[in-house]
Amino acid sequence: MAIMTRFMRLCKADIHGVMDDLEDKELVLKQHLRDMEEEVNQKEARLNKMMTSRDHAQREYEKFTRETEKTDQDIAVAIEKEKDDIARVLIKKNKPIANHRDELEHHIKNLDKEIAQFGKFVEEQRLQYEQLKLKCTEYFRSVEREQWEKTVSTIVPHSVSREPSAEEVELELLRRKDSIKGGGKK
Repeated sequence: MAIMTRFMRLCKADIHGVMDDLEDKELVLKQHLRDMEEEVNQKEARLNKMMTSRDHAQREYEKFTRETEKTDQDIAVAIEKEKDDIARVLIKKNKPIANHRDELEHHIKNLDKEIAQFGKFVEEQRLQYEQLKLKCTEYFRSVEREQWEKTVSTIVPHSVSREPSAEEVELELLRRKDSIKGGGKK
């Protein structure tokens, strides 16, 4: 049984090794970057929806606040004119509106907290994505530079790219001195 398990593990390792060799690492890395960007964009869209929801709730809150203030003024007038029955009706009308306004205020505060937390999270992810993108760009450039150097090394003979020995420098110096002395006598 242990031999079969080891044999299966060896087969899986070989398959994974072949797959790793087949994959173009640059293409895989670029795809991961695209996936990350898409994920960050989706989170930013979600954040925008949250902000739109909060803005809508804020407009509703302001509308109910104006309605409550108007009704409060009407109640004050009814009490002043000693129209208690009208004041009672207005109070019954005003209570649910005021309660709904208070609930909206609480909802807006919660949304503000969620937006701040989620916004910070999205901003951190965007920053991580941008940093990774820069690192990948640098990696792609280094790979390109390595490929260029390999190509150049196959085209240009190795002896051209190496530094000359001390003897070669001395020999070249002697040749140049001879050519200068020979050229000066003529």
